[in-house]
Amino acid sequence: MAEEDDRLALVLAYIGDARAPEDIAAAFEAEAAAQARVCREPRPGENTADLDEALCRRVAVNLALRPLTLGFQPLLSEATASAARVGGGDREVDRLERPWRRLVVG
Repeated sequence: MAEEDDRLALVLAYIGDARAPEDIAAAFEAEAAAQARVCREPRPGENTADLDEALCRRVAVNLALRPLTLGFQPLLSEATASAARVGGGDREVDRLERPWRRLVVG
């Protein structure tokens, strides 16, 4: 449990004061669970800086996309008004988690 508290403190420091701590904690719980489903458990003493950074980014993306409930960002220009689809993954998270991904066989 102390390790999870340390990771939450890391995420709180990464996000800063931009969001309420309870919003960050809720996003942290969801993203930590999502990361645990796709990544293997580190061995004791194994360096997990990349996993920690990926979790921080996961939480930041989660919080950034919350106001966009339909997944569209309005785009306004002089010529036209349109919307762009947002979300769907973060390449940096994929890169950081790649060495930790569980291999699915079958």
